[in-house]
Amino acid sequence: MDRGFYDISYEILSHYLNFPDIVDTYKSIGDGNSYLKYYPQNDFDFQNKRNEIIHYIIEIRSNNFIYQCQESNKLFLPVTPGFSNKTLFEDNRIELRIQLEREISVLLLKGIHQVIKHLYPVLDNDMLSTELLQQGAQTLQKYGLVRGGEREWIN
Repeated sequence: MDRGFYDISYEILSHYLNFPDIVDTYKSIGDGNSYLKYYPQNDFDFQNKRNEIIHYIIEIRSNNFIYQCQESNKLFLPVTPGFSNKTLFEDNRIELRIQLEREISVLLLKGIHQVIKHLYPVLDNDMLSTELLQQGAQTLQKYGLVRGGEREWIN
């Protein structure tokens, strides 16, 4: 995910913490960022932290309705090259970090989806998920979350 889009989206979420579902997603993103910040730098530490990181990834995947759309064959998420035939438990330290980064990005999309659905409750979930997976600032502009340039917030 583009870092600028990530930063803008995370900032937008912080303005909608009056909704409990968004608070939960925001907290989960913060937990993921903490895992990244303190990610094990050697194999010994990785073995001690591995199951906790995998549990986090599985939990956020199972609670992310963007994946539910994928499972119904209505849309496809981008796949990280080289990981399609492996489970999380087979990933090495570097591969699992890549998976973690990707999951946090998809979790952020879930948060933006939640914000937009609070503002426009009649939007079709699948259509919105598909649009968000394109990860463009134009989607944020379309729904009035940013103005003009990417750095101008609408509060």
